[in-house]
Amino acid sequence: MKRLGAVLSLAVVIAMLACPFAYAAGLSVEHITPKDGETGKQPQNMAVKVRFNENVTSAEAQKENENRFKVTDPDGKAQEYVTIYDAEKYPNEVWLILQNDLVSDTEYKITIDKGFLSSSGKELGADYVTTFSTRNVKTDNNISMFMTLGMFVIMIFASTASAKKMAKQQQEEAIANKEEALNPYKIAKEKGISVEEAVAYIEKEKARAEKKRKKSRTVIDDDDEDEDDEDDRNDGAYRVKARRPISAVGAKTPDSIVRKNKKKRAARKAEEERRLAEMRARSAGKKKKK
Repeated sequence: MKRLGAVLSLAVVIAMLACPFAYAAGLSVEHITPKDGETGKQPQNMAVKVRFNENVTSAEAQKENENRFKVTDPDGKAQEYVTIYDAEKYPNEVWLILQNDLVSDTEYKITIDKGFLSSSGKELGADYVTTFSTRNVKTDNNISMFMTLGMFVIMIFASTASAKKMAKQQQEEAIANKEEALNPYKIAKEKGISVEEAVAYIEKEKARAEKKRKKSRTVIDDDDEDEDDEDDRNDGAYRVKARRPISAVGAKTPDSIVRKNKKKRAARKAEEERRLAEMRARSAGKKKKK
């Protein structure tokens, strides 16, 4: 009786050990692309790649497995595909190239039927089923459109600011060139007036140019203030709308700066007086010669 029990126990152990080998010996899927449950796949130019644990590229296996793949939409409609095999590079793989674009933001099911055959005659023991979802192309298009629009707006603002700065620079250069062209002797000769009258004319033109320059700066500064106000709303910072003297906020300009500015003004005034005296002396000399 004991001997019979030992024999039965040994038989059970042998059977249990044999089961995993029998299971491992069957055909199975090692990897599939898209992965099961994968989302965000592009609906255009889709391909399904399946890798098995054995060679599946023999002519007999290809013929037997011709209709064992299915790619279906939520309504069960099968998607057309072309089956691709490469016995040299990928003997264990099958590629399904879908012939039509898929629907955006939709879940699809991939099914490999039970009985799928390998080149050695081994079969898939049960249906193999996975799913994947396509991405929302409409959302992608909206994001792309808003990004393009944002870049366009930024370019417009940048171009406008650059154009304003360039116009300001060109205007100041034109005024400076005009001032340099005010030669009293040349003007006196062209207009048939005395040098003193030409000097007075030049001073008048300088005052007019300075007034025009200040007016131009005021207009441009006002535009800049509007842009600064917009920036203030964006970054929470506060900026004054116009320049004010330091005394307006109860402060005092340092004495060193006051003395320095005073010297500069005195030097400019002395230089102007010197030049004016020279012009008058030359004009007086020419009159005596006549």
